[in-house]
Amino acid sequence: MADGGGHLHVGARDPVRDGVVHQLVRDHFAAFAEQMQEGGRSLPRYVIEEFDAFLRCGVLACGFMRARCPGCGHDRLVAFSCKHRGVCSSCGGRRMSETAARQCDRVLPAVPYRQWVLSLPWELRLPVARDPALLNAVSRVFFEEVRAWLRQAAAGTPTGARREGAAVTYVQRFGGSLNLNPHLHMLVADGVFGCRDDGSTPVFVAAAAPTRDDLRAVIARVIERLQIIERRRAHRAASESCEVNDDGMEGLRRAAGGRGAFARVDDRGARDDASEAADARALAPLRMRSHGLVAEVDGFNLHAGVCVAGDDRDALERLCRYMARPAVASGRVTRLPDGNVAYRVKSPRSAGATHRVMTPMEFMARLAALVPPPRSALVRYQGVLAPNSPWRVAVVPLPPVEERRPCVAAPVPPATPSDGVNARRPQIEATGDSDGRAPTPSSRIEWARLLWRVWGVDALKCPGCGGRMRMIAALTERAGIVRVLEHLGVSTEVPRMRRSRDGP
Repeated sequence: MADGGGHLHVGARDPVRDGVVHQLVRDHFAAFAEQMQEGGRSLPRYVIEEFDAFLRCGVLACGFMRARCPGCGHDRLVAFSCKHRGVCSSCGGRRMSETAARQCDRVLPAVPYRQWVLSLPWELRLPVARDPALLNAVSRVFFEEVRAWLRQAAAGTPTGARREGAAVTYVQRFGGSLNLNPHLHMLVADGVFGCRDDGSTPVFVAAAAPTRDDLRAVIARVIERLQIIERRRAHRAASESCEVNDDGMEGLRRAAGGRGAFARVDDRGARDDASEAADARALAPLRMRSHGLVAEVDGFNLHAGVCVAGDDRDALERLCRYMARPAVASGRVTRLPDGNVAYRVKSPRSAGATHRVMTPMEFMARLAALVPPPRSALVRYQGVLAPNSPWRVAVVPLPPVEERRPCVAAPVPPATPSDGVNARRPQIEATGDSDGRAPTPSSRIEWARLLWRVWGVDALKCPGCGGRMRMIAALTERAGIVRVLEHLGVSTEVPRMRRSRDGP
């Protein structure tokens, strides 16, 4: 192969970037799972699979794609990713970028948008994190009340047309300090669409900006409707003698929702605990007066001060990335000299505390509690953007030109013994343009084009001759993987969980 062992392979795990979280999971998760089982609370299967997949994500020894330049024969390996939604910040970042790009290119029409953020009171956070049905109800009520306000605020709707909103709701289960804090970020078209049943294109009518009194009125109606839902749920539970479904995660959710310990941690990892009074003040968030468009009623907090113009697609994509960001930022995790784990918080606390300080077991518990359960949608489309809306096709934008062009069949080089025993070859490859943006017939954005769009990195540009590299094989069987990696001088070790009985 033309690629030496010192080459930085695309997709391979970077020990400097996210080695701290990977090493912590490798060293402590098995002992944490055993501790849970000894206490009579086994972890759900989806949580165990999440951590197992994270340990193998981006590791070349677990399989990779092989790309080759047809001009000079230069090879490059692309490690497989786990594609999970909880622990892995790398796959979470890719999902964030892809979600934002897809929505700006194919979903969101060119109209003004406003972000509405609904935070829940403490007593409602655990039930919402536990019960997907309650989360669905909160999301639906929130959108319907915002839509009702927009219908009143928008003037000039065509006569006889139905006034319908457009929104994308992002469910975030986390806060800025690795805490369990389910809340909703809703990107709403700042107005309504006048929709007719005759098949004509809906007409957008802008609405005036809300005031704080408007936000309080929206919160009041949300609270009123949620109280009715809660009474019905309590009555149904009492009549059916239902017990709370304990999936083994309730204790972890309570621990992840707690305040925990905070401290000042410098760049060298030194922890500064000045006094007990300072620690007590560090538990409270920094009290800052908000000058934005925000209101609070009975523990419900609603913020609607961020808006984007209809012609500023770059700002819209950045806002979508913010709302779709992953729960864990691996660059904010530090291992302290005493063995504890520090997570840098988003905003300093009142006593100057900069990090949440945890034992490794508490860190595992918080990560496990933040894993979203399966079949729980984190992005929801509502109004004219809903999948079953008859007006969706009339308002969503067409895909970009490079995505509408059909794929072109490209010749694939024949297999060689070094490709591995079970090398699978792509049958069709899309040819790219000079910018590295290859057309694709599927709804998923290709990883190389996504890297170019977000970071300006052309992953398929040959570093030797500047030509276009092509994927020629996918290696998944151990014999072929070991043969290629040993030839390159790359480690063939598959990461495994360290059990408590293995010793130090």
